[in-house]
Amino acid sequence: MTAEEPLQKGERPAGNPAGPTPESGADPEQGQDGEQPSPSMDGPAPENTQGDLDESALGQTATVINNFYAEVRAQEATFGMAGGASRSISGRLERKDVERALRRFVEPAAFAEALATLRERHLVVLSGAEDIGKWTSGVALLDAVRAPVGRIVVLPPNRKADDLISSVSAKRNRAYLIHDWMESGIEASTRRFTLEALSAELVKADSHLVITVSRTEGRHGLSPLEIPWSAPEPLKLLDAHLGRARPAAELAEVREHVTELRTPRRIVELSEQLRGGTRPAGEILADLAGDTVSRWFDSSPKRSEVLAVAALAFAYGMPERVFERLVVELEAVADEIERQGAEPERRPIGDELPQTRMLWDSRHPLIGTSAEPGERRVVFCGVRHREHVIRELHRRYDYRLWEPLRAWVRGLAEDRPEIQVQASAGLALLARINPEEVRESFLEPWAGGTVRERLAAANALSLMCADDATATLALTVTLSWVDDAGQTQAMTAALALAGALSIRYPQQAVSWLWFLSSRGVRVSTVAQRALVLLFQGAAERDGDALAELQLLARHVDCDLTEGVEPRLARRVIATVLGVLDADRLDADRPDGDRPLMSSLLLARPESAEPIGVLWAWALHNAHHRAAAVRALCRALGGLSGQDGAVAAAEALGRAVWSTLPDGVAVLVRRSIDQALTDRRVRPQARPTREIVLALLNAGTPRNRP
Repeated sequence: MTAEEPLQKGERPAGNPAGPTPESGADPEQGQDGEQPSPSMDGPAPENTQGDLDESALGQTATVINNFYAEVRAQEATFGMAGGASRSISGRLERKDVERALRRFVEPAAFAEALATLRERHLVVLSGAEDIGKWTSGVALLDAVRAPVGRIVVLPPNRKADDLISSVSAKRNRAYLIHDWMESGIEASTRRFTLEALSAELVKADSHLVITVSRTEGRHGLSPLEIPWSAPEPLKLLDAHLGRARPAAELAEVREHVTELRTPRRIVELSEQLRGGTRPAGEILADLAGDTVSRWFDSSPKRSEVLAVAALAFAYGMPERVFERLVVELEAVADEIERQGAEPERRPIGDELPQTRMLWDSRHPLIGTSAEPGERRVVFCGVRHREHVIRELHRRYDYRLWEPLRAWVRGLAEDRPEIQVQASAGLALLARINPEEVRESFLEPWAGGTVRERLAAANALSLMCADDATATLALTVTLSWVDDAGQTQAMTAALALAGALSIRYPQQAVSWLWFLSSRGVRVSTVAQRALVLLFQGAAERDGDALAELQLLARHVDCDLTEGVEPRLARRVIATVLGVLDADRLDADRPDGDRPLMSSLLLARPESAEPIGVLWAWALHNAHHRAAAVRALCRALGGLSGQDGAVAAAEALGRAVWSTLPDGVAVLVRRSIDQALTDRRVRPQARPTREIVLALLNAGTPRNRP
């Protein structure tokens, strides 16, 4: 069946994207199961779609998010948010990742019981509060039961119970982990039956699965497979990470107060800062526990001081003059709301001006300025102050603070990009405390708003991925906008899936963007650009997008082999060509043309297979063949002068010729020869003859089955 033949209609599985989704590499069970749907065509194409996406703003947002996930060290946090690089919540956890996660691991109290259950039943569910180390405990349990596990397949948290049962029976000798499983749709009365059936399938397949869920209900009524979980003992965790790195007297003070820290993550952070030796232990403890912030709020600060601190929580690190303007705007909004229904107050012109800068020039306990060269920027004094301030604002204040704060923060979406991103970062911290507030007051209105508001929503969802608990919320919110929520919301979902969600849930992001790329023209245009950004981001972070390329090749192969009507086929190929002809994110560097595919072919030789499949389909389509040939020549030109260029061209050629039918291959070879003299191919993008011959002579063309 060719790409021009009609698609066979199929039902779209509820809650899942179209098409196959491999876990990583060639294994299929990572993704959602179900038939390939017929993508919807939601309305006629508008005359102009440029207003749907601001390319420069999207590029800046992508750079900010990629930098955020590359390095957010506590002492140098440009977002005022402590934390490290984000890990993927779905995909494959290799041996090196397991060893890194289990370095200095301390077993929680119920570890032995959970291990015995996992060995006997091949399934265990760890239920407990957020941020108590359930993810690391799950990895440790799988490592212990499989001694040691070669790799762990990390399944996405939105996998349905029925899908799990059918998936685990398809493969043998696997280790699976699901963190923060979304149990929606599972009645308590059927939970035990579902888990028992899942356990039986795992035993048959000689596979093991650990599921973590965030809830704090008691032991009564739970399945024997579910074990209430708690954090490891704080002093043992401190000793494992700190040792004897500080004087005995100071260590005694630390050990006395370490139980006041709420989570294992805080204890690990305490250990890291103590080993750094830059601040006294008491000061570090106060900051991590939130004592400094709570004492300041206990002192009943003035209204103007509270508003300034609240403004900094959502506009962190701004230049002093910009921050002053934002504080005045927040005060004006607060005044307007407080005076509603009252007679307008006229302030005499001769009133004294408030000496606002003295607030952070007088050794304020919370607010200070950065010591970086150039214009002073207003920041919090402590690493954790920003999140503690947001927590205290939520705990202590009501409508009179939060209503003006809501209106002011919503308006920041239309401000300069760095302010927009900082507002999103503040909302990501608020989502840890009050997710309903963030979703209803900010994300939902922004998702249906202007381009800048949609970018703000996408940024907030990306920054929510810095935390395990809010990452699942970010995925849930985004997927609620994918289908049947309107074009504007679907475009917002596409932007979000190109951001940090593609780091946390790479396979799901590719699948849903592929689905969105087949919707109406407005949605499709944004989804196509977002898909390109996803691959650019993957290459920028680690030079590796192999699993995502393999998944995209599967989607293309599945859709076009089954056959779609010509107009939709051309849109599918246009999406593929957008990825194949993309530049690296650092393409503006002075060393010239930097095709993304050239970099990926050199970084991971295995990527030649899926890239070859994508190019074969693009070259097979007569409507797009000329553009596909030009993009191919440009990619080959990007290989010129690089180590391994000839081998990469040969590998790519084998994949292309083994996929194309003989008759089409002859036409494509002729087009490649002609393209070498085509003036539309820039001289600096033309490959050397050696590389072209390596591609043309690779393998033997054969008919596609």
